This record gives sequence, C-alpha cells and structure tokens, in this order.
Amino acid sequence: MSAATAEDYRTSIAADAERIAALTDANPGASVPSCPGWDMARLAGHVGRVHRMTIGVLTNPVDGFPDPSTMDKPPADRALSAAFVRTGATTLDALLANRDMDSACWNFLNEPPFARFWFRRQCHETSVHRFDAELAFAIGATPTTAPALAVDGIDEYFVFVRERLLAAWGLASLGGSLHLHATDVEGEWMITVDGGVVTVDHGHGKGDAAVRGTASDLFLGLWGRLDLVNDARFERFGSAQVIAALGALGGT
Repeated sequence: MSAATAEDYRTSIAADAERIAALTDANPGASVPSCPGWDMARLAGHVGRVHRMTIGVLTNPVDGFPDPSTMDKPPADRALSAAFVRTGATTLDALLANRDMDSACWNFLNEPPFARFWFRRQCHETSVHRFDAELAFAIGATPTTAPALAVDGIDEYFVFVRERLLAAWGLASLGGSLHLHATDVEGEWMITVDGGVVTVDHGHGKGDAAVRGTASDLFLGLWGRLDLVNDARFERFGSAQVIAALGALGGT
C-alpha cells in the first residue's frame, strides 16, 4: 500500500493545478508538444473537466461517473481557461480536505471501493499534465515529479495496465518481461506479460530487458512523456522491442 498521505496527495494536486493555471494565463495558445493538437487552453480545459468529474464521483460515491451534461464545460473564452482550472482544483481540494481516504467510494477499476483511489488518481493525473504544461514552455531541462510520489505513480500506472488498458487496447498477444530500477530512491519493479496477463512484482529480477533511471523519469516514461527507448536519461539493457512494448502500455 502507498505510504503517501492525504496531505501529500492534496498538496501535489493543488501545486500542480496552480502551475498549469499560471502557465495557461501566460499564453493560452501555446502548443503542448506532448499532447499533439492541444494548446494550453485545451490542456487546462481537460484538467478542469477531470477535476469536476471527480467532484461528481465524490459527491455521489455510489453512482459512478456524473452525467457529462451536468458538468461545467471549459469556457469558450480562452482567457478564462486558467480560472476554470483554479475553480475546479479549489472545489476538489475542499472535498478532499473533509474526506477520509478509507471512506466508501466507487471507482472505475477493480480496486477497493474507497476514496483513496481518487486522491491518488487525481494526484498523478494532474502531475502528468503539469509536466505537459511545463514542456510546452520548455521550462528547465527536465520537469520532474517528487521521487516518493513518482514511485507511487509507477505503482498506480501498473494498476491501470493490469485492470484496464491491456484488454481495452487489444494487447493480449504481448509477452515478455521488463525490470525497472529507480536510481534515486528505493523502487524496483519486475513486469511480466504472459498470455494477456500482467504481473507486477516489487524487487530485483532479471527480465528480457531492463531500464534504470530516476523515479520521476521512469514515471513520465511509462506515461509516454519521455522516450524509454532512446532518451539519454535512461540506462537500458536487453531487448529494445520489449522496452518499447511493455514500457508504453499506458502512454496517453
């Protein structure tokens, strides 16, 4: 189970949402290269909608996703896009501040039906899109995620692969094994795909391929924001084909 606390998740969501909003204010028309076809206004609209969807779930914890027609839509006026993110993030934080992570709440995966799913999901969703926003402005050499939360995000990523993406993306024929090793914090994963079943074990192992890098870089590489096969940030061993296939099951 993740060692991240409710406060860890809330702090990350709030900081990343504000970063997205500030950069959207700076230039809502800036292109977002990691989300082809999107600009900052579109990115802000997406984040704001996802936060509002989560607000709907937390408000009605047994009913599933809210009807999209009942949710606020991103503003047509691009100058209001940053405010759309801020309003959604503020409302979401107010709900999370008064919610026990172990309280009952529906989720869309075969995970225990507790609110902690949504604390975690919105933390990592917002973090990835904050990276997208910073990449749009080429801020710093490499936007990063805090190592401890990046490890938690890698664990959550494999929940998505195991429970949803493998079947949805028709990857049942994929096979092989990949070892991931974080170089800046404790974290190792052995991922095996056999007969359409994904198994993830924590700890050291020898696979068909291996990738070493910081926890943040591995997290962003798995979500397709960094290139696990070619980026110089990573050390690679073994099959490039396995790295490309198993290392991008959920890049979206």
